[in-house]
Parts: sequence; C-alpha cells; structure tokens
Amino acid sequence: MRFSFTDDQLALRHGAHDVLESLCTPSDVRAALEHPDDLAASRHKARWDALVDLGAASVLAPESAGGLGMGDVELVGVIEEAGAACLPEPLGLHAGVGIPVLAKLGASKALASAVGGGLVVTGGIEVDADGPVIAFADGPTVTSRLPGAAIASWFLLAAAGEDGAELHLLSPEQGTVSVTPSLDAGRWLGELAWTPSPATLVASGSDAAVLIDEISTRQATYAAAELCGLSSAMLAMTASYAGDRQQFAKPIGSFQAVKHLLADVRIALEFARPAASRAAWSLSVDDDEVHHDAAVAKALASDLGTLAARACLQVHGGIGYTWEHDLSLWMKRAWSLAADYGTAPVQRARALHLSLFD
Repeated sequence: MRFSFTDDQLALRHGAHDVLESLCTPSDVRAALEHPDDLAASRHKARWDALVDLGAASVLAPESAGGLGMGDVELVGVIEEAGAACLPEPLGLHAGVGIPVLAKLGASKALASAVGGGLVVTGGIEVDADGPVIAFADGPTVTSRLPGAAIASWFLLAAAGEDGAELHLLSPEQGTVSVTPSLDAGRWLGELAWTPSPATLVASGSDAAVLIDEISTRQATYAAAELCGLSSAMLAMTASYAGDRQQFAKPIGSFQAVKHLLADVRIALEFARPAASRAAWSLSVDDDEVHHDAAVAKALASDLGTLAARACLQVHGGIGYTWEHDLSLWMKRAWSLAADYGTAPVQRARALHLSLFD
C-alpha cells in the first residue's frame, strides 16, 4: 500500500503554494483584516481568480461540470497550503464542502457558478458527541458565523423543519447579509437572515440528514488541514525568529527550553497531518470510518493549533502579542478554527461515540 502523495498531487499543491506566495503575503492578509470592506485593497479578486484558474477551487467538481474530477486526497494538500498562507477566502468550505455537495444534489446552476468562481459557503451546523446539531427553523431565521458571507454567491444551509432535517440553497438576494465582528476579522465572518421556503429547499428528511452528516464531516476534515498549514507556518516563522533573536550573546533557539517548545509543536504536527490526510482518503473512497476519521483529525488539529499558537507566542515574547506582528494574524486564525466545527474535546467525544456505537 502506498502512503505517499503522487507527483501529480504534489504538483497541484505546489501550484497553489506558488500562487499564494505571490498573492497572499502577510501584507495581503493584514489588508484583508484591516480593510474588510475594500476587496481591492486585499487583492481578493486577483487571488481568487488565480486559484480558480489553477483549478484549486474545483478539484472535486466532476469534469462534466468543468472541474478537475479529482478526489479529496488531491485537495487536502491545497487546503493545507491555504492555511499556511492564512488565506482570507474560505477555500476549504468552497472546494472541499460546497462543491461536492452541490454535485450530489444535482444543483447544476449553482455548481456551474461555483466552478467558475462563485463562492459557496456552508453553515447552520454545530457538532456534539452524537453528531451534527441543527437549529429548528420556523419562519425567518438567522444563520451566523459564515466565513466570507459578504463575498459569497451561494449559501448551503442546514435547518430543522417540522418534518425533520432540511438543506437549503440560497443566493445572497434571497436573504440579508450582514458582517459580524470576530476574533479573526480576516475571515470576513457574517450572518444571513433568511426564510426557509419551498423555493430554497433542496433536500429534506433522510436525504438531508445524510448530506448534513457529510457537510459536518467535510467541514471538520478541511478545518483540520487548514490548521496543519497554519501551525506549520507559525512553527517556521518562530524557528526563524529563534535563530535570529539574541539573548546572553546567543540565539535563543540554542536554549533547551525553546527547543523543547518548538519540538512539541513539531511532534503534534506529525500526528495531526497524517490524520487529516487519512480523513481525506476516507472521504475519497467513502470509507465506513469516514466520520470517525474526520473527528480524530479535527481533535488532533485543534490541539495542534492551540499548542502552536501558545508555544510560538511564548518564544516570540511580548512582540507576539502586538497587532503589528504577523504572528498575531496566524494565531487568531488558529484559535478561531480550533473552536469552529467542533472543539478538540467535542470531536474526541464524537470519535469515542462512533467507536462504541456505530
């Protein structure tokens, strides 16, 4: 059995890295955070168009719809690169969650739009030990914590109706979008006020429940991949800082305590990264353990992100706390994603529940 990535899979990842290296610099990330209403200042269109042209946004879309027709194993490395660059656009939600679900729904109009670059955002799902949790919707409702809400072309939202689970597909014109404050303003979080109706309903009952399970699992998997990228980048910038920063006429990286802090992060990364890859593989082959694998990956990655932020902040000292230092941007994203889509304790409980009862 081969456990390494193929040359083609690595080439796609490296292509994403090259695009993000030029169009998603720390200055660009900061611009997205400081000027959330000025997309030109953050180079959003140029960056998103480049990712769409590369095919990174449509890896999982079938070739018949204009996508690459590849699998989650190809995409997971791309999303890790997005995390390493602290990409403001929610590429993981769009490419790893929204597009494959739209394809399963047969929503051809929305899928064609998404393959062409129309951003798809998913939401309305919480997680506990028993699985996805959706709020009851009876009339006007508000779905919050939607990354990239102000730039989304489509919203794929879960709700609970009188007859059970429901999945709704909306355009921004079918609701009211408003920006919400958040720890990481660079995620462009927002909320959508909308009213469930037959016109927006795309799945209900058991069909919707299965798709909501998949959305929840995909959200956890790609958040885990993004956290691995974020943590890897924080570790790299901190190792570089520790090699340059002098104390007692020596680089602080030569001190045993600093070495141990960064080694702990590296070890956690080496556990979390293959777990995220395993979850992606399980998704690609529809493995029976896919929900368990995603829960394990998100638990390990949430722990990793929290540990990396804390250790890297400690090594940087007081400068790491400041708004002006780039580390703060990556830390805020890691803290946000560690809490979203199921925290580490919740996902551990989820994995245990699946091991014992499913």
